[in-house]
Amino acid sequence: MEPLKIAGFVLSVLGVFPLAVRGILYMLKKPVILKNMKHVDYSSSVLTPFGIIKIIIAALTLIPATSFVGVILATGWMGGAIAAHVRVGDKYVIQVILPILIWVGFGLRHQNEIRALLGL
Repeated sequence: MEPLKIAGFVLSVLGVFPLAVRGILYMLKKPVILKNMKHVDYSSSVLTPFGIIKIIIAALTLIPATSFVGVILATGWMGGAIAAHVRVGDKYVIQVILPILIWVGFGLRHQNEIRALLGL
């Protein structure tokens, strides 16, 4: 495997790992997650669906055939997270960094397809 593709996969994993872990924590309804959701004014009834969605997004992002859809969904999800944090006055640096990591990882993993698409 090419070094840039390996680097891309590592960046993709670094980007989606927090999503997957938080998805599991959401489904387990850990107290810290309940506290955080209450802080951003979300009902605890959305924890399980949110957890499932996060895990699906993480999986889609890492599977080569579905990674483009996963990257788009991850970007949208993190945009919603940014909006929730802005609304309550929290910092949102991580929510900005994760989609960047995911997109850079995607670009490195699929550079040949991107070049072909752009005619380069």
